[in-house]
Amino acid sequence: MEMINIKEYLKAKDILTILAQSTYMPTEEKLNARAQRYMDDDRVIALGANIDDKFCGIVILNYVESYRVEILDIAILKERQHQGIGYQMIKCIKEFYKPACILAETDDDAVGFYRKIGFEVNSLGEKYPGIIRYECKCTCE
Repeated sequence: MEMINIKEYLKAKDILTILAQSTYMPTEEKLNARAQRYMDDDRVIALGANIDDKFCGIVILNYVESYRVEILDIAILKERQHQGIGYQMIKCIKEFYKPACILAETDDDAVGFYRKIGFEVNSLGEKYPGIIRYECKCTCE
């Protein structure tokens, strides 16, 4: 697996297809607006997981400080999920950026992923009506 900077390609159809996996009720308009926000923000890093010349996963990071990154989005193509790609992407972030900690906020759908790969998980409660959110934190030191 190779991690590639995809920030300038966030609006490409194959990348938007992956981004849709981590977007609530995705529409073309919503996905393009989200991609544009990321493209316009200098602190945002967008990486794509490339296997056999095909993108199968993406991770969007907010480079908060030199020692801390926040995962804004992480998504894997549905047919490539549960193959360790998400774990490998997190591992690459740790190795390349060497943050002291990685933060993420998620819902019930992905909280198990973060627990499985060693993140500490704390409930933020019902942040939206009927939706419990979780803060996930990985100390990398």
